Amino acid sequence: MSDDTDPEDSGRSRGDDHAEESTPPRAEYFSGERGRTVPRSAWWILAGALVVLLVFVVVRPAWFTRDVDDTSLDVPADRHYVKSLAGAGFGDGVWLTDDSPSTSFDVTFPADSAREQTRLQLTGTTQVARDSVVFLIVRMDGQQVYKSELTEGENALDVLVDVPEELSSDGNLRVQVQVQGTLDNRTCTPDHSAGMQVHLDPASVVEAALTERVHTVRDAVVSWDRGLTIVLANTGNEWRTAAAQLGIALTRADYLVTYSDTLPDSGAENAVIVGPGDAVTGLGWSAPEGPDEAIALGTVEGSPVVAITQPNGDLISRFLTSPVVSTSDSDRSDPQALRTAPITGNEVPVDSLGADTTAVQITDNHRWRIGYSLADLPGGRLPQSIRVVMQLPASPDDLTWILNVQLNGQLIESRRLDRTTSALAEIPLPATAQLLENTLTLTVQRDRNLGGCDVRETTYPIELEASSALVLGDDPGAGFTSVPQTLAPGFAVYVPDAASAVDELNATVQTLSSFVPAHYVPQFLWGAAPEAGRPFVLIGQSTEVTTPVRIDDGRLLAGAPNPTLDLSSFSDGMIVETATSASGAGGLVLDYAGAPGQIPLPTFGTESARVVTAQGSFVVNGDGTIAPASPPRANSPR
Repeated sequence: MSDDTDPEDSGRSRGDDHAEESTPPRAEYFSGERGRTVPRSAWWILAGALVVLLVFVVVRPAWFTRDVDDTSLDVPADRHYVKSLAGAGFGDGVWLTDDSPSTSFDVTFPADSAREQTRLQLTGTTQVARDSVVFLIVRMDGQQVYKSELTEGENALDVLVDVPEELSSDGNLRVQVQVQGTLDNRTCTPDHSAGMQVHLDPASVVEAALTERVHTVRDAVVSWDRGLTIVLANTGNEWRTAAAQLGIALTRADYLVTYSDTLPDSGAENAVIVGPGDAVTGLGWSAPEGPDEAIALGTVEGSPVVAITQPNGDLISRFLTSPVVSTSDSDRSDPQALRTAPITGNEVPVDSLGADTTAVQITDNHRWRIGYSLADLPGGRLPQSIRVVMQLPASPDDLTWILNVQLNGQLIESRRLDRTTSALAEIPLPATAQLLENTLTLTVQRDRNLGGCDVRETTYPIELEASSALVLGDDPGAGFTSVPQTLAPGFAVYVPDAASAVDELNATVQTLSSFVPAHYVPQFLWGAAPEAGRPFVLIGQSTEVTTPVRIDDGRLLAGAPNPTLDLSSFSDGMIVETATSASGAGGLVLDYAGAPGQIPLPTFGTESARVVTAQGSFVVNGDGTIAPASPPRANSPR
């Protein structure tokens, strides 16, 4: 202590300190429970923490429910581009087995919304037999990007594969998923099938995180799933015609079209609205800013939805289902002219029908499946043969190549291929075995005289050459197979008595699409009978057309003058039949009752009339008799 310190001051200081200790708590403290004190700042910190927690829960609840290994792309729904197996038309997913070891599908990405991340996600189940070695392989545009061995037994499948930017930069991607396997080479058996089964569930998806939502017509079109809904905002005749023409074109482009007068509860982006502007906006569609155009991309509750606001269905349907749609790089488009050259010639190359003409590897056998519709062929003509040209590999002298040809499941040819490196075969196609929609299967098998467990399984390259083609003939066909040739010069659709637009279009458009020639958009004439001397399609009945089967006063009748078929008519069903008008012109008649909706269609062949219901269909002969069941007595296997 300093000598200058006053003892009184010192005592007074100690007294003051004692006085301060006895004073009440300061104002910045609150009274706590049982005399405790809580700092004011602690209350503020607690309140702030509760506010932050509430904001996180409301704005980003997924942060509190997401698993630590969740692989979400973490973008808003309007920037999450998806193309699932279900959306591509595989509603039940895909099964990969020894007999069918691969599947493929095409994906087109938005061009006007950049992608931050693109990937393939495969989910499902795997089943691999003991002593089998099985690999799951993913190829993109033919390039292998993933290969992994599957675990023995039954297991869940969950695979993520990033899509390389160089493969998807052009906006198109072909994805192939394949299983490849064999028994362990120590297992001695003549059959080295792996005994595998892989199920890719419908949620398997190619997905991308977009930098902005879809905002152009062309991106909206490529984003459509296979299942589409055409919504009629107006049911006047000109709008019915536009909706029908659009539905035919989309069905022929492999969409599954359903008609409705209201927007779907979910998936509005997979809908097309048809009607005048005020009626379309009355359904909740928000138009883009700018001048009115025939095609516009607006929104419904934030989802991009295409609307057709001018009743020019023939031109618009061509535009939306052809490559020229890629020019519509804004939120509206107004096509004024678009003519498609007709298909001509006496041959149709198999690669134009979707056949794979690239080199493939073959161990024991390989299949090529070729589908063709008579309506798509030049003039609707029936093929008389298929020319098969195979590029064969050099192989040992004891090896034989065998070609088997099936038409709609019927084996029509089996022959050895010439041992030259380019094998040529001309296979006749019987007219009586052909349907309106046909499937050709070409199978090449390898056969050797050697056997035993010491023979090494060897793969060889083989190629179905692009010069392979269907060769068209002059057979006029019979029954339904003759209709494409009848309609090929041009026709109109006549509807004498218009009914409910939605029911009528749902009942008839899918069937009509099977018979319409390629690139032809028919005119619809409402309240009119078929024109004399011109091929026709009639929806309903007309005194100008005599049909073998008819619906009359609630009865299903066939045969004249005395009916050979007289039944109570169905409540919901349809009759499809060939017919001739009073002037001698040929055509097709579709007559329906009730609201049949999307009835599963039968295969149409050489018969002339079918009665179709949701329970099934049966054939009615020209004289009104029913085609007998074959065989008349069915002995079930025991």
